[in-house]
Amino acid sequence: MNHLDVVRLLGLGAPVRPEGDSYGQVLPEDFELLLQAVPQGVIAGSVLLSRSDLPVRSLEDFTRDAALRIADMEESLRTREQELPLPFHPQPGGMVPWGRPARDGVLLWDTSDPDAANWTTVLTDSDFQLWLDLPFTASEFVARALLGRPEGVPAFETYEEYESGSFWDVADDMRATATALANPDIGALEEVVTKVRSIGVPGIRQYAEELLGRAVGESFDALPEDYLAVMKEFPGGVVAGVRVFPVARAAWLNEDRLFLQWGEVEGKAFGWLTMKNDPQDWRVAYIEPNGTALTHLEDQTFATFLRRRLRGDNSLF
Repeated sequence: MNHLDVVRLLGLGAPVRPEGDSYGQVLPEDFELLLQAVPQGVIAGSVLLSRSDLPVRSLEDFTRDAALRIADMEESLRTREQELPLPFHPQPGGMVPWGRPARDGVLLWDTSDPDAANWTTVLTDSDFQLWLDLPFTASEFVARALLGRPEGVPAFETYEEYESGSFWDVADDMRATATALANPDIGALEEVVTKVRSIGVPGIRQYAEELLGRAVGESFDALPEDYLAVMKEFPGGVVAGVRVFPVARAAWLNEDRLFLQWGEVEGKAFGWLTMKNDPQDWRVAYIEPNGTALTHLEDQTFATFLRRRLRGDNSLF
C-alpha cells in the first residue's frame, strides 16, 4: 500500500508530483506525497504525521522538533538500564521519527535499508517499554490504521474536530487502562495484554493475529496459552528490554526439542524448557551466548517474566 491508498480511504484528491527530482532525496518520496495530500489533523483517531516544508532538505531539519522526545527516550531507557532497539539518526541505520500515535507514543522509521523507499516502521509506546517492529512503510501503517479503526471513529479530523470528538474516547480508554494497571490484584497476563493494547493504534492487533495464525498452523502443535494471548496483540519487537520474536521465528534449539526459543536478552537465548508434556507447565529458561550454561527460571511463565521486566525488575534469576 502507498499514499494513493491512504488518499482513497480518506476521500481526498491524489497529489500531483512536482516536476524534477526534489521529492525522495531525503525522505521516502511516498511519504512526502502523503504529506502533500493529507492536511494537518488526526487520522483514524490515532495517528498524527510529522509536518515539514516540502521537499524535505535534510533529516536534521525534519527531526528537529522531535529532539526533546528523543532525549526523553534515551534518558528513560538509561534509568531502566535498557538499550535502544536501534540507534537514532545520525548513526548509520538510525531511527527517524515520522509521526506519533494520539496516545503519545512515537512512530519511527528503521532506516537500515539504504533505499528510503524500503524504510519500515518502529512504534513505541508513551513510556518506551514497548517497541513494535512493523514491516510497513508510513503509508501502509496509516492505511492499516484506517482499515482497522472501530466503527464510528472518523477517518480524519482536524485538530479542532479531534479535541471535541475522538479525543474524549481516547481519554476514556487511557483512564480505563490506568485504572486496570493500578489494580493490585491484576494478573500477569492481563497486565501485559493491557499494556500492549494501550498503544491504541488500530490495525496492530489484526496484523499480530495474521502472524500468529500463520505460524501456529504451520509450525507448532501447541504453545502456552499466555504466550498465544500476548502474541495475538504483539507482532514482535521489544518488551522492557526483552527481544520477543514474531511467532514464526520461535525455534527449537536442539533436535530433542527440549528448548524452544521465543526471544533474547543481551545475547542470551530465551525460551522454555519443554520437558513437561503440557505447554501450560513450561517455564522460562535461558542459554548463555556461548552455550555453556542454561538457567531455568522455574517460577516464571512467559507472562510473569514480561510483567516482572515491565515493573522494573531486570534480574535474570
